[in-house]
Amino acid sequence: MSSQLNLTFIEPLLAIGGRFEHHQTSDLASALAVRAVVDLRLEDSDDPEILACHGITFLRLPTEDHGAVAQDDLDRGVSFANQHLDRGERVLVHCEHGIGRSATLALCILAKRGIEPLAALELAKSKRSLVSPSPAQYEAWVRWLIRHGICGSTGAALPSFDAFKAIAYRHLTGAV
Repeated sequence: MSSQLNLTFIEPLLAIGGRFEHHQTSDLASALAVRAVVDLRLEDSDDPEILACHGITFLRLPTEDHGAVAQDDLDRGVSFANQHLDRGERVLVHCEHGIGRSATLALCILAKRGIEPLAALELAKSKRSLVSPSPAQYEAWVRWLIRHGICGSTGAALPSFDAFKAIAYRHLTGAV
C-alpha cells in the first residue's frame, strides 16, 4: 500500500477507522477490497465520485465530533452496512480518528448481527484500542439498542454506563 491507512478490521468484513486521503482510495479498493464506506464526519467528507470510480459505494451521516449519532442515521448506517456485509463485502465505517462516531455505528452493526452489546464493545476495543465513544455516543447506542429490542425485557442486558466505561475508557486507567 502506498501509505498507512488508519483503520482496523474488528471482524473480517467490518473495519473502524479514521480519515483517509483521496489518494488512498485505490488502496481501500484494491489492497483491502473495501466495497462500502460510511463517513460520519460533519467537518469533512469523502469524495463520492472518487469512491465510485474505485467501485466503492458511499454513505455520509454527518455528525458533530463527540456528538451523538442521530437515531435515523444509526438506522441508515446499520441498514447500508448490513446490505454489504450480507453479500460478503468489506465495509469501512469511519470518522476523523476512528474513536467515537464510527465506533458507535459499528457497535450497532455488530449488535444487529447478533453480538451481545458489551461483547461487541469488548471486541471493538480489543481490536482497536482507540475505541472510546463519548457519553453522548453511549446514550445514542443505548437508545438504539432499546428501540430495536436488542436490550431490555426481550433482549440482552442493557449496558450500564459503568460497564461501558470500564471497557471503553480502560486505556485511561492503565488497564489493558
